[in-house]
Amino acid sequence: MEATGWEAVLNLDATAGRRGGYFFFNEYGNIFLENRYTDWQNYYPYWTLRNLWILSAYVPPQTLQIEFLNKWRNREKYGDDRFAPDRYSFDYLFAITIAAQPLAWLEAANLPEEAFQTGEVIQKYRSIQHDFHTGDIFPIGEEPSGKSWCGFQSVKGNEGYILVFREDNEWNRQDIMCFFDAGETVQFTPILGNGKEFNAVVTTGKKIGFTLPSPNSYALYHYTKLI
Repeated sequence: MEATGWEAVLNLDATAGRRGGYFFFNEYGNIFLENRYTDWQNYYPYWTLRNLWILSAYVPPQTLQIEFLNKWRNREKYGDDRFAPDRYSFDYLFAITIAAQPLAWLEAANLPEEAFQTGEVIQKYRSIQHDFHTGDIFPIGEEPSGKSWCGFQSVKGNEGYILVFREDNEWNRQDIMCFFDAGETVQFTPILGNGKEFNAVVTTGKKIGFTLPSPNSYALYHYTKLI
């Protein structure tokens, strides 16, 4: 690193065994966190979201490589499983990774044509990725369980980003505690997903009410405090 003037980036593999990862060597590059496959039926989107959500309270999530897989492969292995990858949109699977470093853990040549529609979402994300990642990113909501409301907030003074997930539940609205002060008025502008523009006053419990239309949906907002 010193020889290259800190222009080299190392990809640290923390997927198994006793390795460095987020315990040390954090300054040297990205951390390859997971190694999951639909072949082994050990890829569940909410497991990946939960790992990222829990770690983001202690480790900058923008240093973690978080994967999304080809949800169309090995459908038969999951059967009627409520949390099977195929139960989610491909956009949603990508959205799980965007508070971190998205990793397409798949062979692009084997994707069906419909998968490439997510390319538009990726392009929009790329336009704000750097700005998103320059904030301090923390978990918000409940711990992901496949049935919760959860997400991340990128805090940057009087503005930032909030990424909200409505997992598989029956509630189309949820109050979520965020990193705001009670009484502040905040404007939310949707960038990706199913959110709509709105203004909200932060409650005494430092909560904001978010609305999403259907289970397994998400929204990425840019927010501005109105002073």
